[in-house]
Amino acid sequence: MGANADPYVYRIWPPRKAAKNSSIKDVLKVNSIDLCFDENGKAFSTQYYELMMNPRPTKRPRQLVVRRGAPFTVRLLCSRKFDPQVDTMVLVFAIASIGKDKPTFGSGTETYVLVQPNDTATSETGERIDDWGALLVDSKDKPQGKAELTLHITTPSYAPIARWTLQFHCRLDTTDAKSMLAIKDPMYVLYNPWCKEDPVYMEDAASRQEYVLEDSTLICKPSKKGPDMRSWFLGQYEANVLDCALYIVSEVGNIRAASSGNPVLVTRALTGALNSASGFGVLRGNWSGNYEEGTAPTSWTGSAKILQAFYETGETVNYGQCWVYGGVLTTICRALGIPSRIITNFESAGDHDASLSIDYYVDDTDNASSSLTEDSIWNYHVWNEAWMRRKDLHNLNFDGWQVIDATPQQLSDGMYKCGPFPVAAVKQGFVHVPFDGDFIYAEVNADVIYWSIGNDQNPPKPLEINTSQIGRDMSTKAIGSNKREDVTEQYKQPENTKEEREVMKTAMQFSCQRFSSAGLAKRLLGNMVNDSNGNEEAIKLELKCDEELTIGLTFQFELIVTCTSAVSSVEASGTLVLKDSDYTGRHVETLKRIPFVLNLEPLESKSIQVPLDFTEYSSTASNKTNIKAICTAQVKGSDRTYLKVENFHLTPPVIDLSLIEHSLAGPIAVQVALKNPLPIPLTSGRFTVEGSRFTDPLEKKYDLIPVGEAVHFIYSINLSHKGKMVVTASFVSNELKNVHGSLTVLLTEEEEKQEEANDGKEESYEKEEATEE
Repeated sequence: MGANADPYVYRIWPPRKAAKNSSIKDVLKVNSIDLCFDENGKAFSTQYYELMMNPRPTKRPRQLVVRRGAPFTVRLLCSRKFDPQVDTMVLVFAIASIGKDKPTFGSGTETYVLVQPNDTATSETGERIDDWGALLVDSKDKPQGKAELTLHITTPSYAPIARWTLQFHCRLDTTDAKSMLAIKDPMYVLYNPWCKEDPVYMEDAASRQEYVLEDSTLICKPSKKGPDMRSWFLGQYEANVLDCALYIVSEVGNIRAASSGNPVLVTRALTGALNSASGFGVLRGNWSGNYEEGTAPTSWTGSAKILQAFYETGETVNYGQCWVYGGVLTTICRALGIPSRIITNFESAGDHDASLSIDYYVDDTDNASSSLTEDSIWNYHVWNEAWMRRKDLHNLNFDGWQVIDATPQQLSDGMYKCGPFPVAAVKQGFVHVPFDGDFIYAEVNADVIYWSIGNDQNPPKPLEINTSQIGRDMSTKAIGSNKREDVTEQYKQPENTKEEREVMKTAMQFSCQRFSSAGLAKRLLGNMVNDSNGNEEAIKLELKCDEELTIGLTFQFELIVTCTSAVSSVEASGTLVLKDSDYTGRHVETLKRIPFVLNLEPLESKSIQVPLDFTEYSSTASNKTNIKAICTAQVKGSDRTYLKVENFHLTPPVIDLSLIEHSLAGPIAVQVALKNPLPIPLTSGRFTVEGSRFTDPLEKKYDLIPVGEAVHFIYSINLSHKGKMVVTASFVSNELKNVHGSLTVLLTEEEEKQEEANDGKEESYEKEEATEE
């Protein structure tokens, strides 16, 4: 083959047509390619990607972003009209390799599409053909004998999700002369939740808007008043985020391009690629409280900066915890076109021995024996759901939301990854269904067994079995509003019902671990109650803290001990322990230990008031998110130990964000303000402020914020799009962490009309400019 020979001569061309008496002597040439960015952007809801903006904030040429399974429009300025009697046009699609994955015809990563002059996009039965296709739908004369051809090019619903090169090859069949022109930069093909044949198809339009198109969301976290929604900027449209997502799938998740169209494989790979627990990954987890070598997890306000830093440096970003992993995974899924949302599970279990029970040990010396178990109970845990059909399971009941979790907790296939696992399978206890059913089911429905640690003379004994503690108030952002949606019933039967216990039996039957400590504990606890010298349930313990636990104030805890007998008095003794705990329950430090002895008359209640001053809870090293109160008590004459455990969530201050200027002629100015709520100065303070849609983040440092003083500064942004913009802010210092604030800015109807008029002027100018060319 000569140096100028057509590399596709043996592959792409159909047999030449035998045309007679044709006057055409010159091969059809494509002079320029119009990818119809605005038209395709609106058709595929991809107009918000930075790649599609005009002008692009990065000042680079625009690149086309479309979704598979539907036709996109291309207009070609050609040397003459297309004559189907003598002209043949073939399109060559090939993936633009990120790494060593090269396009091949056999793998479906390179394909050849013959342009059809007539409507052949449907089969003989009238059904649409789900395959590559190109249809010439219009031909217009242009000056100087040229012509404008309009093509509708269709990608199949199974096409790989990747960057694609696109070449337009023309042949004059009477002479075999050929020409070719390619698009300058690769185009992007994404999953398509609007396409019924795509496994990620989502029928409801409002759901698609919320779970695919929205670039900000809310993550539910605990507070004294109940679940609290906090803003998170997803930023799937920001510069380099889509490129980073494809890079992570290919080079970190090791998904070959030929398999990239399978959302089951892609989401599973992403859960392992986002953490660094098994090797190279996007985000390094850190729950130690020491974040000197990176950014504290509570400082992040969104995903975009994390992904951009990873993409630009090629190095793992420090640091993340569960809600950060959840936010980043949602960003990548939505960038690729997979519907995704963030789920918060309160009282979330970490069952690391596949027993479907959590063994929690309590001792009298306050020294927790972590060597006895690896199980844990997190005050809350954040994971993701991705929407897809599970063709691999051959069961329509398992289609829909799938649990995926990038937080490194449990090894799966030798790596720290988790899911996808059908939410419907969680509710039915089908823990054998792929992937990681045992662990996910236990997170929402494990039984909790409290044990005494014991000593050399006495083995551990069960104190209490709680079958309803795990999996509470499971929450996500509601569709179209900033309210919380409770999804608990999607995961489990109501607690303390026969149906819920039947599901647990099913899960035990399918579990790979047939033994559970629950059975042993129930027998031991039953024997202890029956042999407790008539004093079973002799007292009742209650722990309260009615005040809002605002950091910086003195907290007032109350222990109430009640004699439950109507005829007998009792003597109760025990210990109340207050501990500082992070949300995982693993990093715990004792703050106060109060022994007590109470004599109670029949049905009498007595209260013990326990103040906790700021100086008593400020010296610990944890993130100060919870105060754990643990009370153990005994009744004289009985060998039963009573236990009461409560978690009290601390309330951090809120950053105040307010709009002080809003004009089309200038930037939007947001005032950021925070008052020091602590009785001590704040040192080494750092604000991080971020606005959605291509605005620059801002970092503001304060070496010292004295007691009682407030700081104020201005964050200026330019509103470059219609609709909603979300501004998020965080603050950390040596003394105060987990401080956030957010503000939503909306364009008015008049401003939208003005921007549309401006857009129309820009489009007219572009068309004139193209005609001149």
